[in-house]
Amino acid sequence: MSTLIQDAFEAIGAEAFVETAGNAFEIDVRQNGDREVYQLKYPTGDTVLAEALDVKPKQRHLVLDVTGWRLPIGGRYLCGHDEQHWFVASLPFDRQTTTVRGAMEALKPAVVLREQKRKGVKHRRHRRKTAAYVRQGEWFFLPRPKMHVGELAVRNGQLVRAAGKPHRVEWLYRPSDRDETFVRGAVSHPDHKTIYFQVWHRVVQNNEAELQTCYSVRRWCSTATGSR
Repeated sequence: MSTLIQDAFEAIGAEAFVETAGNAFEIDVRQNGDREVYQLKYPTGDTVLAEALDVKPKQRHLVLDVTGWRLPIGGRYLCGHDEQHWFVASLPFDRQTTTVRGAMEALKPAVVLREQKRKGVKHRRHRRKTAAYVRQGEWFFLPRPKMHVGELAVRNGQLVRAAGKPHRVEWLYRPSDRDETFVRGAVSHPDHKTIYFQVWHRVVQNNEAELQTCYSVRRWCSTATGSR
């Protein structure tokens, strides 16, 4: 089983190491010298089956399915390469597709799916920039060219998710009457290419599943902090 999983990661150009320890399944991307490697940890109290459901060498992505026999372990993950680094994303439980393309779509919030349908984005949906949105890491940016906020915007804002390194934005606006966020200007992050918006864009976070007590997923980074 371990050999098959390692072969799947090798097919997309990544290295994977497997160990048995602890009481939870964990998948992580860690720094090993000058390279990043996937680390899969299987719990000692269960027989865990990990299977690569779809492997796309050209896209450098795969979908990994994990199930346990005795402990309540289950999860599905999109593993791949984004700009500069390897990553792992836990897929939503109600949209656990078996394909890389389906996994990419499953990570898109409903508002992003509606916008790409409205604008006829049918091909190259894995691209970081389309007519419907621009993506940087876990954040999607939807253009709002007719929007004006006057002096209500805040300069030098941040977009932050739990245990993540912040994405810094030149201008940020959060309306007081609704739970939405908008940005304009430069949006930067140490692991991604800086993007620039001449008009306001609505910001939405991807659909990556929250961590459950039966297993854990740790995000990669290029430092020793263990967070993205």
